[in-house]
Amino acid sequence: MNVSMLTEVPIIPVLRKIPYEKSERIIQALVNGGIKSVEITMESDGAEKMLEAARGKFGDEVIVGAGTVVTKEDCQRAIEAGAQFIVSPILVEEVVRFASEQKILVIPGVFTPSEMMKAMQNGASMVKVFPASVLGPEFIKDVKGPLQNVSIMCTGGITRETAKSYLDAGALAVGAGSALLKKDLIAKEEFEGITKEARKWLRMISD
Repeated sequence: MNVSMLTEVPIIPVLRKIPYEKSERIIQALVNGGIKSVEITMESDGAEKMLEAARGKFGDEVIVGAGTVVTKEDCQRAIEAGAQFIVSPILVEEVVRFASEQKILVIPGVFTPSEMMKAMQNGASMVKVFPASVLGPEFIKDVKGPLQNVSIMCTGGITRETAKSYLDAGALAVGAGSALLKKDLIAKEEFEGITKEARKWLRMISD
């Protein structure tokens, strides 16, 4: 698994604190909407069970990663549960090195060009600019000038209306949280609504 496979469909939904019993149906709804990868955050109740269940049910149909990984121990548990990529909100060099040694794609959170370079030097496959909405797409465009070989994902405050601007600026993917996985749809178990929302996001970035 590599960056190009992960970013083939450049919208990566972030499942944060999703009820375990709804997780498979949510992922199925996203897959039905054209999504090819999901991130399950490790602070969610039953995160490891969700990772294992998703890998078992969906196989090669969807790439499953673990998010909010901030310790080596979290990283190890996520990998043992089947995570195919690791995402952190911050740059934890120990996590980056450990995942890299395990041949697992790892995406640490960064906020400055210096952090980007430090992440790549430690073995990061890609970096996550977070929170992206604070910096905006112009930052991505500007930083891609001198750091054109750094693969960037943007997460934090991304909406359906702004996602394309980050991709156009040079990001390879965007992480989408509650703006895509709307809490009311999840609460009401309106999974078809999640499918429709995913399709709207994909249409928006292709226009």
